[in-house]
Amino acid sequence: MYLSRSLSRAVATVLAIAAAPVAAYAAGADRGDGLQEIVVTAAPLSRSPLEIAQPTTVLAGVDLRRSLGASLGETLSEQLGVTGTWFGPNSSRPVIRGLGGERVLMLEDGIESLDASALSQDHAVTIEGLAADQIEILKGPATLLYGNGAAGGLVNVLTNRIHSVLPDDPTGAIEVRADTALGEQTAAGRVDFAVGRLAVHADAYTRTTDDVEIPGFAMSAAERAEELAEGEELDDEPGKIENSAGRADGGGFGVSYVGDRGFLGLSYTRFETRYGLPGKKKHEHGDDHDDEADAPPIAAAEGDEEAEAGPKIDLRQNRYDLAGELAGGEGWFRRLRVRSTFSDYTHAELEGDGAIGTLFEQDGWETRVAVDHAFGAFRGTAGVQFRDQDFVASGEEAFVPPSRTRNAGVFVFQERPVETGAGRVTLEFGGRLERQTVDPEAGLGLPDYDETSYTLSAGAVWRFRPTAAFAANLTRAERHPTSTELYAEGPHAAVRRYEIGDPTLEKETSTSLDLALRSTGEARVRWQVNAYLNDFADFVYLQPTGAVEDDFDVYEFRQDDARTWGVEAEVEFPLLSTARGDLGARLAGDYVRGELADGGPLPQLPPLRVGAELAWKTPRFEAGASVYRYAEQDRVAEFERPTDGYTLLGLDVSWRVASAGGQALLFARASNLLDEEARRHTSPLKEFAPLPGRSFTAGVRFDF
Repeated sequence: MYLSRSLSRAVATVLAIAAAPVAAYAAGADRGDGLQEIVVTAAPLSRSPLEIAQPTTVLAGVDLRRSLGASLGETLSEQLGVTGTWFGPNSSRPVIRGLGGERVLMLEDGIESLDASALSQDHAVTIEGLAADQIEILKGPATLLYGNGAAGGLVNVLTNRIHSVLPDDPTGAIEVRADTALGEQTAAGRVDFAVGRLAVHADAYTRTTDDVEIPGFAMSAAERAEELAEGEELDDEPGKIENSAGRADGGGFGVSYVGDRGFLGLSYTRFETRYGLPGKKKHEHGDDHDDEADAPPIAAAEGDEEAEAGPKIDLRQNRYDLAGELAGGEGWFRRLRVRSTFSDYTHAELEGDGAIGTLFEQDGWETRVAVDHAFGAFRGTAGVQFRDQDFVASGEEAFVPPSRTRNAGVFVFQERPVETGAGRVTLEFGGRLERQTVDPEAGLGLPDYDETSYTLSAGAVWRFRPTAAFAANLTRAERHPTSTELYAEGPHAAVRRYEIGDPTLEKETSTSLDLALRSTGEARVRWQVNAYLNDFADFVYLQPTGAVEDDFDVYEFRQDDARTWGVEAEVEFPLLSTARGDLGARLAGDYVRGELADGGPLPQLPPLRVGAELAWKTPRFEAGASVYRYAEQDRVAEFERPTDGYTLLGLDVSWRVASAGGQALLFARASNLLDEEARRHTSPLKEFAPLPGRSFTAGVRFDF
């Protein structure tokens, strides 16, 4: 009863944002354009967002270029239902509906990133947004094709490094951009062309950032007061986050053979980054460093010399991908899809003197084979997936022992359209069976983990109008605990915790209900309302114990039943239409609540967010203003501080300029114009690293 009342209040709060404009514009001409023209490749069968039971967001084109941040989490942090962890600009992982880490899958071209970003919030995601053609966000359990653990959702970044069709003509792009608050200087380029039946792609990028500029002290007022009360001497200066500078370099090359019935291609991707760990207290190692930790660091960022005394992460990944498809005929066999990747991942945590304190190394591979098929009125896909990750951590802060994790899964998804007098209803159902084994290094006295999990889902999409649909999705999924949750034991200095795992942890089970009502074009009004409920059994979480070990607060991985629920809503509608252009508005908001079975709130949940945008658009020129209010988060877990609310005001402008050789996009954005101190509650560094102050971003992209 309490849960129903809480969900009702949350729905009412955000529905109020959308109700009036939707009612005013609900009756009108059918445009028939918009999101349904976009194909979501991460769905079991490639569909438009309107036809998928799960709520989906697609970022592409000009919107993607304007939203790009220094990390994937910051690129997506303003999308509906999404925020970021914010461990500085260079390391921020998406948080979807209050869930992050292993509960959110990170994919590049439909296959996992195979990095260590889910292990800790200070570890960067090894997917570069500059190389993206499109970014897809599937919210809610996104488990059938990719794994049984993504209760929050998934992010899929499409790079087109392996072409599925031959480019008609050689094309390319050059992009440069800069940001004042980050001191960012970025350059990127790409080229695509065909040689006979071979399609070729190449891209490269480089980015440097300085220490982040902020309006006040990096340390919060509450943290400063506590440290002063304990007799600590504070030497921080206002105006910047020390040791937050960084540099990223990389690129990729791909070649594919494109035939009449399909394609087969290979690609290589290199990702390198080196960035400071803001807020991390220096941890002395003495003179004895790990002899095996001898990976050479990449070059430091310009302007980073003053921060050399601070700890840093030096990370690199070599990734090799294979992708292929074979088209079938009109019978039961429609398409064979193969995706495979191998990753060689290394990152070193460097102390102030440049010595390697901790070295993380991970070799991993993943392969997925799927067959799209049709039997009568039923269409679907079925396949198998294998993943193998060999993880080793060495050094004084190696809080997770070496281990090997292997997964083998089989999945099936089916859909059947049913024509009714009230429109088409598409029924969806599927399942996945997955076995996971985790073998810790021999001699440590730790038990192996060997369990089988399953996922079942059922959904329906009712297209009651050509541009409007109601969707419902019910999923029961089991998630295996990770090696960190099972075996962690030691100081995790980046987040100021001493973490202790539990090798007796059981599978985490989630039962999720997702309801969505969406429209993509009636009378030029686009809107969606999503409500969801996740009921967890044996939810795995980190619980502070109140004890102290090695000057760090002790946290233990524990299990308890839990629930999360929330609502998301947005509406876009016209205000004025003239011969010179159109003025439109967007209202949006999202809200999530989460509690353990004993009634205590889940930690690091984002607060209520509501906002409004105005946009003036012509065929070549766009200008907009936005204001978003982030409420105070005072529903906090034990030992967790509340976070003050803040308001972010922004402006943006873009201009397309055509020429004989191609088209240029000039864009500029002003963020946090009120220069507010903004601390993100989902960040483990919220007491030590606020978001950037007033900043101005400008750039140009030339497509030819």
